[in-house]
Amino acid sequence: MEDEKKSLRLRDKHILSFPFDTKLPQCVNTTCLSRPPKVTIVDRGVSASVFVDNAAYRTFLRSKFNATAIDMESAAVALICHQQALPFVVIRSLSNLAGGGSDVSNEADLFGSLAAQNSVDVLMKFVGLLPTHKSKD
Repeated sequence: MEDEKKSLRLRDKHILSFPFDTKLPQCVNTTCLSRPPKVTIVDRGVSASVFVDNAAYRTFLRSKFNATAIDMESAAVALICHQQALPFVVIRSLSNLAGGGSDVSNEADLFGSLAAQNSVDVLMKFVGLLPTHKSKD
């Protein structure tokens, strides 16, 4: 319970003060997303051992586990932080909607660079909210 309180204090202080209306780029060259990207808090992320590009499986994960995002890489950070009772924040930018986009190609290939840049932009804004570290010189 104390870990949850500690985590909520961090969330209240830094995450909830984040400007969620931050404008993020929507286009790569001449190809644009159908709607503007937005900053949001994921309620419950799940991990997969494979790249998920299947709308039916995405729907299953949502209905079975209430998953709002599927992520392979952040699960390792989450597991270790959970084991060590450490609060953590993962900042990700989704480059595709698992099985929810074009039948012709995977959006991750097209929008991966845009997703990466948006992650950097959000990370820089978030780090700017953190208190500065004072050295003990």
